[in-house]
Amino acid sequence: MRSITTHHHARRLAVLGCAALALVAAAGCSSSKSNPSGDISGAQTTVPTVAASSTAPSSTPTAPAGAPAVTLPADLKVTVQFPATGDATQDAVAQGLTYALRAYNSAFAKGDPQDAAFVYAYDGMARPYMADIIGQLAKRNQTITGETRYYAPVITVKDTTHAAATYCEDESKGYPKDKTSGQVQQSTPSVRDYTEWNLGLELSTQGVWRVTQALGEKGSTRCQNT
Repeated sequence: MRSITTHHHARRLAVLGCAALALVAAAGCSSSKSNPSGDISGAQTTVPTVAASSTAPSSTPTAPAGAPAVTLPADLKVTVQFPATGDATQDAVAQGLTYALRAYNSAFAKGDPQDAAFVYAYDGMARPYMADIIGQLAKRNQTITGETRYYAPVITVKDTTHAAATYCEDESKGYPKDKTSGQVQQSTPSVRDYTEWNLGLELSTQGVWRVTQALGEKGSTRCQNT
């Protein structure tokens, strides 16, 4: 695997393993999978291919009522292609997840694991693991730039307060950037830029769908070809 200091995959992934940073292409990690919070009941490991026509970008994201605003750097684009399904609960889960993904990217770019939007959107096992990843980037005095795209979602509502979501992440146009020099560490796109994610979400007492569990697999050929 490539060193976390020389390739943009080092800049993020929401789960830890293999010591500190499995799924972030950390040197010495031998597995491409990590599941720090245990199996996610209801999550799918194989997802039907979503036709291109159904993955059009969603409308301008809006934060849940009362949620902290998410502010992204001018040079960072987060594209979430989660089209409406017509099912009210599934669409509510998708809205909560869209907010969470943007909040994570904002906190990651800032290097701030205490960012209000990030803390609002993540709970359970997911929050400390992702906060550690944010801290690792901050220690290297790096931020992120370019574009990250999330697409091909499949959302399963398990009961009134639990749901599972599977989707793809494309980091082929995103890179780490040194905060001091502004130097961007670009790399050649490869299958390692594509990650297939399974998340567990829970509905809070405030009526907000929050990410509580995470499982990801880098090098997804399905996501590369979707």
